[in-house]
This record gives sequence, structure tokens and C-alpha cells, in this order.
Amino acid sequence: MMSRRSGLACLLTICGLLGMLLWYSNYDYRELTFSRESGFYTEPFELKLSAPVGAQIYYTLDGSDPDENALVYTEPLVIDEASLHPNVYAMRTDTAVEFLIENPDYKLPDYPIDKCTIVRAAYRDVNGNFSEVKTESYFVGFDEKTGYQNVNIMSVVTDPKNLFDPDIGIYVFGSRYDKALDENANFSQHGFAWERPADIQLFGTDQETILQQSCGMRIQGGASRSNLPKSLNFYARENYGSARRFYADLFETGYLADTITLTAGGQDAIAKFSDMFVSTLSKDRAFSTMNYKPCVMFLNGEYWGVYWLTERYTDAYLQHYYGVDDDNVITIKHSKLTEENEEDWSLYNSMMNYLCNTDFSEPANYEELGYVIDLQSYIDYYATEIYIGSSADWPGTNEAFWRARQVSEDGGYEDGRWRWMLFDVNTSSLSSELIKADTIKWVEDHSGAFTNMCRSDQFKKQFTLTLMDLANITFSKENTEPVIKEYLDLMYEPLDVHLTRFYGENSLHRLDEEIADVRNFLEHRRPYIAQYVKEHFGLTGTLETVEVETTDCDAGSVVLNTAAIVFDDNGKWSGEYFTDYPVTLSAKAEEGHHFAGWEIDRGEGIERVDEAWLELDIPPNGIFVKAVFEED
Repeated sequence: MMSRRSGLACLLTICGLLGMLLWYSNYDYRELTFSRESGFYTEPFELKLSAPVGAQIYYTLDGSDPDENALVYTEPLVIDEASLHPNVYAMRTDTAVEFLIENPDYKLPDYPIDKCTIVRAAYRDVNGNFSEVKTESYFVGFDEKTGYQNVNIMSVVTDPKNLFDPDIGIYVFGSRYDKALDENANFSQHGFAWERPADIQLFGTDQETILQQSCGMRIQGGASRSNLPKSLNFYARENYGSARRFYADLFETGYLADTITLTAGGQDAIAKFSDMFVSTLSKDRAFSTMNYKPCVMFLNGEYWGVYWLTERYTDAYLQHYYGVDDDNVITIKHSKLTEENEEDWSLYNSMMNYLCNTDFSEPANYEELGYVIDLQSYIDYYATEIYIGSSADWPGTNEAFWRARQVSEDGGYEDGRWRWMLFDVNTSSLSSELIKADTIKWVEDHSGAFTNMCRSDQFKKQFTLTLMDLANITFSKENTEPVIKEYLDLMYEPLDVHLTRFYGENSLHRLDEEIADVRNFLEHRRPYIAQYVKEHFGLTGTLETVEVETTDCDAGSVVLNTAAIVFDDNGKWSGEYFTDYPVTLSAKAEEGHHFAGWEIDRGEGIERVDEAWLELDIPPNGIFVKAVFEED
């Protein structure tokens, strides 16, 4: 039997072993460890780095990849407010064509711009092998800074040579640039050869981490590649880690994107408004649109301006939103296949030949057209672009459409019909100088397919009604002003910081001027577009008022032709339509209510109709319709 002394010795031994095990688990790190995660901190702190026993830690603070030439970690790093550090990358003038002129519009910041601290570290083990690089971003003292409220914040980190090296840097003119011809700038190059590795860390409006991932990065856009700042595409690939997607629901749609974009606005570089605005208003249309999230970006620790974080049209996008197999997609963009395939070219050319050469004045041929393209998708897309004044780089350029390669018997979106996708409406649209632009004629002069389809009376009817829906509802003041006000409430302060950074003090007036210009376009565009559709489509009727009223805005909705009516606070709406074509109305009750019928006044007394859907001719003096909803 064990004596008391032996039992005590055994107990002490067990306690000692447990203590050693605890010590071992705390100090024998199996990977590189940072004592603090990326994020926002109100006070300075010490950052401790730990690695496996016998390993040596190397770190950098400028975004460069740590190797044997980096700083050697010997003691905790003090992470403080970094904004007072000297500007480095922000002072470069080899990043935009604008800097080549004598008095550039861009201004180099003459003050310390906001910064975060970037720590990149790796360890070298006892055999001399380096571990994977770990990257963290620390924002200290941002709690009282302006320009960051209610926007996402992204830290983009990459070795500076990937951006600014004259031979491989994607953000600069580079050593091959021909100034006389303005050709061969590094930032103008495309393709995988000009993709560079990067680490991105995205923080939400609550400053909590949404996404932290290694990925590929490229410059995005056309002519805007010469601007500052530039738009960027990010690609999730297995060669940067194990992920082929960005594993975060960035747009609250359930979509895990394989490619995302930080768009600087393209040619809409001041307000960064047009793409988001038109896409937001067009969500109910039969073409694809992107989702947009406001974002402030820091590049290797330096403030790099305001962007929209948005989706990119890829096979993964189409698979998520339309339920098509991502291996069964053909996409045409800028009149080119996104992926070369001889059979796909054949399908595309066949479609274009059909659209341009078929006699659609024959009703049977026009009916067959609906099996080749999604007609409402085409009409919605072209009517939208025409209404907002798109011209300079559209149609053809900045036009995209897709279809399923193999037709499925299950139907749905794998029916083999072509459908359209909205993007890049920031070059020539929504401007006062375009209020009187006859973009119907512009499209007729630049699209043989559109001109040929206009031979169909049914097409002209469908197009006219859709275009007038856009004029009366989609782009009405009642529908657009809330979007503009929400944008200004959200972006005014962030864009103030942005414009000061890139254009100097007192630049916010440029934003005010551009939004005023958009408002002026929206206020005055409708009568001109109505005049042009009447002229080009040979309409003989007159524009008359259609008034619609609802007994309760919360009890149900009313759709006029192709758009849901936006009622005012009194439940009233009015618009103008040509008497050449009847309009359709449909009503849908919300839960707890039912639709009780229509009250129609053509100027000869009230008529009651119970059907939820009806078609109405417009008399010479207009028409009044009331949707009656009642509680169950």
C-alpha cells in the first residue's frame, strides 16, 4: 500500500508534468502567430510575434515580402497611429497620364494622409526554409477621423515592386512606355501575365473583419487605366491559397464571388455615381446588374481613396444568380468571347447574322426571334442605355450578353436564349449636354441588329412602352431622388476626404456640380426622348396623361406595363403615354389585404373592373385609374 509520502511525491510529479505541458502548449508554436488580429484600435499597443522553437522571424512594415534581408524580430513591435509617418507611395508621379502635362489636375498631398500599419512576417526554420507570409493591418486612432462612417474599409497589401517596379509594376508607366505615342504603359497591359499576388483584408461598417484572403490582383478598366486612382480586379485562385472563391457574403445575396472589383468610377472619377445609380434603379429589369458596396481602400498602408466594391460578370456570377452550370456559359463582351471557343463563335455569329438579316416585318419571324434572344432583356437593356444617353463607347463596346451553351430540357435560364448585362455606363450618360441627344438615331447608325428589329411593329410597340416606362417611372424624380439623397448622405464625407487627397483642398464643389448635372439631365430628358421615339417609330398618336391612384400604398403594388409604379405620399402617380398603344396594369395585394378591383374614368363616368390585370386604350383626354385594396 502506497505511503502518504509516496502519494504526495506522485501528486507533485503529476502537477509538474501538467505544468510543463501547459508551458509547452503556450510556447511551442507550430505556426507564425501574431498577438493581435487585424483591426481598429483606439490606443497604441505592443505586437508580439511567435514562431516554432528554433525559428527566426523576419518582418517588414512597407508591404514587401519578408525574406533574409527583412528586419529581424527581437522584441515586441509598438503599433501606434501611423498617419504622421511620411507619405511614400502617394508622392509618386509615374502612375497617371495626367502627371505628364505641365499643370496636372491631380495634386500630390501636401499633408500626411491617413495610414494604417502593415506588418508582414515569415519565419525561417532550422533548415533554412521560409514559412508562408502572414499579413496583418492595424488601424490606430481612427475613431475620431471623418470619412469612414458607414463604409467598408479594405486594406490591399502587396510587395511594392508588384505595383511600382518599372519592369513588372502594374500601377506605373514602366520602362517600356513610349511617351510620344502614349503606348505600352505597364498599367495598360492585360491578362494573367500582369496579375500580381496580393493580400486583402475587408472590414465592414462595424469595423469587424469580413474577409481576409490571399488572391491575384490586376488593373481593371479601359481608358481609365491612365487615371489615378485606378480600378482593381481581385481573383480568388488556388495558387494563392486553397480558395477558388472569396468566402464571404459580400453583397448579402448568398453569392461567394470568384472575382471582385474595386471600381474607382472609370470616367466618372469625381462622383463615382453613374454605374451604381443606373444599376440600382434597374434591379427589376430583365438584364443583369451588379451590386455595389461603398469602400475606402488603403494600399500598402496608405489612404488610397473611395471606391465601390462590386461584382464582376463571370461564369460563377451567372451560376449563382441564374442557376446555370458555370461550365455551360457563353459570354460576349466588347464583341469578343470572354473565353475563345470555335463552337461558341459559331453560335454568336449565327445569332448576329439572324438579328441583322431576318425580315422581322413578318410577324412569324418576329415571333421566332423570341426563341433566339430574351426580347424583354434586349429591349430593357437598349431602352435604358438610350434613355440615359449612352453613345461614345456604346453599343458594341461596353456591351455584354450571355447564353447557356447547351440547352436544358428543364428550361429556365438554360433555354439557349441570349440575355444582356449592364455595365460601364460612366463615360457618356446622365449629363446635361446629353439632354437633347438623339440616342435612338445613334443606335440605328451603329447597330444593324437594332435597326432591323425596328422593322417589326410589335418590336416598336414593346420598345416604346418600355422606354416610356423608364421615362415616367424608373427615371422619374419620385424614383431617383431617394437614391440620390441616400448616396449623398452616405458618400459626401468620404468623397470630401478622397477629393482632397487627389485634387487638393476645396474640391468638394466638383461633386456638387456633377450631382446637380445629373439632376438637371433627369429633370429635362423625358420630352426629348418622347419626341425621338415618335419620329423614328412613326407614331401618329399624341402624348396623354395616365393617372393612377391607390387606396393604400402599403396594401399592395401596381405594375404599369413593365415597371412598378412609385406613388407619392398621397397614393397618386401620373405619367404620359402615346395613344398609339394600349397600356397594361396589374395589381398585387400584400399579406392581410386583397385586391377589390379598379375604378376607371375615361371622362364618361366611373367604370368598375374586378380583374387584377387589364389592358386599356388611352383616350385623347387621358385616363384615370384607381386600384382598390381592402383588408381581409
